[in-house]
Amino acid sequence: MERSRKRKAVSAMLKNNNTAVIQSMARRSFRTNRRRNISIFLAILFSTFLLFCVFTVGITFFEMQRTQNIRLHGADFDAYLYGLTPEQEKLCRENPDILHSGIEAVAGYVVETDQNNTPDAGLIWDDEVCWEEMRGPGRTWMEGHYPREYNEVLVKRDCLRACGLEGLKTGDTFTMTYGTGSGEFTGEFRISGMWDGYGAKNVCFVSKAFYDQTGEELSNVGSGRYMIDFKQTIMTRTKQEAFTESLNLEKQQNLFFNMEYEYSVQVLGGILGLAAIACLCAYLLIYNIMYLSVSGNIRYYGLLQTVGMSGRQIRCLVRRQLAILAAAGTGGGLLAGTGVSFWVIPSVVRSMGVYLGKNERVRVAFHPAVLLLAVLLSGLTVFAAGYRPARVAEAASPVEALGYRPAQSGKRSRGTGRGGILWRLAKEQLRKDKKKSGMVILSLSVGLSLFLCLVTLLDSQAARTIVSNYMDMDMVLVNKTLKKEDRENRRQVMDEEFLKELKGKEALEEVHEVLCAEILVPWEPDFSDMWMKEFYDMWMPYETYEEGRKKYQEHPEEYSSFLVGIDEEELSYLNSTLAQPVDEETFLRGETCILYRDDLDFTDGDVQGKEVGCCAFENPEHMRTFQIAGLTDEYYYTGGLASFAPTVIVSSRALREFSEHPFVFKVSLRYRQEYDEEIEAELRRMVEDSGYSKNISCESKLEEMKSVKKAQGNMMEVGLGIVLILALIGILNYVNTLVGNIRSRELEITIMESVGMSAKQVRRMLLLEGLLFAGGSLLVTWTAGLAVTWALYQSMNYRKVPFAVPALPMAAASVLVLAVCAAVPLMAYRSMEKKGTVVERLRGVE
Repeated sequence: MERSRKRKAVSAMLKNNNTAVIQSMARRSFRTNRRRNISIFLAILFSTFLLFCVFTVGITFFEMQRTQNIRLHGADFDAYLYGLTPEQEKLCRENPDILHSGIEAVAGYVVETDQNNTPDAGLIWDDEVCWEEMRGPGRTWMEGHYPREYNEVLVKRDCLRACGLEGLKTGDTFTMTYGTGSGEFTGEFRISGMWDGYGAKNVCFVSKAFYDQTGEELSNVGSGRYMIDFKQTIMTRTKQEAFTESLNLEKQQNLFFNMEYEYSVQVLGGILGLAAIACLCAYLLIYNIMYLSVSGNIRYYGLLQTVGMSGRQIRCLVRRQLAILAAAGTGGGLLAGTGVSFWVIPSVVRSMGVYLGKNERVRVAFHPAVLLLAVLLSGLTVFAAGYRPARVAEAASPVEALGYRPAQSGKRSRGTGRGGILWRLAKEQLRKDKKKSGMVILSLSVGLSLFLCLVTLLDSQAARTIVSNYMDMDMVLVNKTLKKEDRENRRQVMDEEFLKELKGKEALEEVHEVLCAEILVPWEPDFSDMWMKEFYDMWMPYETYEEGRKKYQEHPEEYSSFLVGIDEEELSYLNSTLAQPVDEETFLRGETCILYRDDLDFTDGDVQGKEVGCCAFENPEHMRTFQIAGLTDEYYYTGGLASFAPTVIVSSRALREFSEHPFVFKVSLRYRQEYDEEIEAELRRMVEDSGYSKNISCESKLEEMKSVKKAQGNMMEVGLGIVLILALIGILNYVNTLVGNIRSRELEITIMESVGMSAKQVRRMLLLEGLLFAGGSLLVTWTAGLAVTWALYQSMNYRKVPFAVPALPMAAASVLVLAVCAAVPLMAYRSMEKKGTVVERLRGVE
């Protein structure tokens, strides 16, 4: 303390009124220290460029992700309510937090047309708000008008194709048989309009007049739907639960929030985490260069004090220099970021031939707040990064500054040590100034960790990643005739010959059949009574269980169900989805079964151990009993087959023993090469040639992936732009940091050469140092960086995509890091050698 006071007193006595020349000295320093100033300028430019691009392109990416979700849903809504009472509708209409709410109702389904007896199309009515405000963003084209009369429909070309009516246009008429809650009817309909866009693929939109004649009610969960779009972009779980409670949902009703809206707070937390890492990366980049620059100029600042400049004036000089560089670097970073964000990325996206839709172009989102935020964060980063170096410059006395050398830690006396001399010198350099080495490694690893975060998140949003179906199969063939109520119209559309041909194709790795046979589940006072009572309580609010039980006992044929058979691989998959897996051996032997829960309020414990009887529909005397092993919610096994009585899932062997001629309900196929378009086209030709092309639906993962890519538009390419920007900034960060590190050691390296170290040995030592920096940064990235990536990934992973690090991009990044860290020190030393001989370099050192 006494020494510090004396030093300040001396400085006060020597201080001259030279404030007027500080600005001139700051400008002159740019010419004398051009290389150091260029390094600081580039560090600030890169940091501003990074922040501006990450925020601008990041906002664009998430805007496109929102557009993708609207397209995937076919409408813009945040919550979806099954069943709607008048009280609930009134509450939502009067809720100030709700922007829009629209009604959508299932009016029935298309039974058949003259051209197709299994069209698999639905009839839907939308009110004006739902159609105009909520489904509007999902439409790309429309002609005509929404149906007003009883016999008018609005259709897509996809729906006409599914009904075998391709070629019809607005104003044409056709005849169809349709089913509603009141039965099946046949009538002539006129196409009032046609549209195209996203969602509602095989749907005919009908008028309110038609819906009113069906006998359906909006309060029925099987018919009424209600779309809700909230004003706020983010809603906490607490508010979601409070809103759900305010609706007073009945037992049958369910309110579902979109996954992206349900997890909006978590996603926001992940975004803020990425932004924090980007800011940290920018801070470390500037701090490293400032620290190295000030350390190299300490002797210069000491000399200034000997001619009367005070410590405070030196601090002002350093900060003024930094302010000039900050202004230039920030301006350059904003210009570069604007050019890349608004011109380069859109041009790259267009050149890649990305589908943008009709009259759609690449739109980069921008908000003035982004510009202000980038400038503010850059300024704060520069100030924070330069604060400590400026204090170091101010605190050095003239005598101390003239003898200044970078701080060292560790023992001063060393033995010969183990390993080669160059290897020991390289390790010693990292230990000599642990703070500097640590900051360099941390700076490099933070940039690489940010790259790891974004490339992992981007990969999780790829169409190939988010598209998945049953057992992740490539195609599922479905026998649509089994959904017919008239049993005479059911056909074995995939016979033994068809299956044999499928199994003979080398391009198919797996072929799995789901068999089914119609059954009766006889009423008995234990299991059947319990099941049907809960079924009526859940799904039959307009008929008492007593009435239903009487009908069930008197006419069991009206309550038929299906026995579904699966093979061993399908059982393994099904078992993996169950909370309590079943014993596979007893299941395959035909002793136990699994029931489809059908959203009933049962747990496994309620039914396990009970027995269910199955009678052949055509021969009720033929009966078999299975012990219930568990329940499943997997809709794949029952899609379109579920009835009043429980759907019973058993092994394929048990089903074949029970029924001589079971129907093939579904066939799932896995290609040897995922998304193989050649085998896909071959399978479609095979279905066309089977004679049942209109009775077999092809559910293709490849087609679904194409639909998702279409919905994504240029989202993934813009995301790729963020990753490429980070890669570029990361490389420049590595180069700038390592070059600054070598230049700060110019005197030390020159002295080593003066005492006998050859140029070859210096290059090898620098190479080893670079590899140690690379190894340290990779170690931090693959440990702490990977942990941070996993945490951010899980916070934003509302689609529940399994965590996986993209191997190829990260392997390439790791190799690039090693190459840069090895090459840059050698290039910096080569530049140093060009300054002259060892003697000339020693004379030139300040």
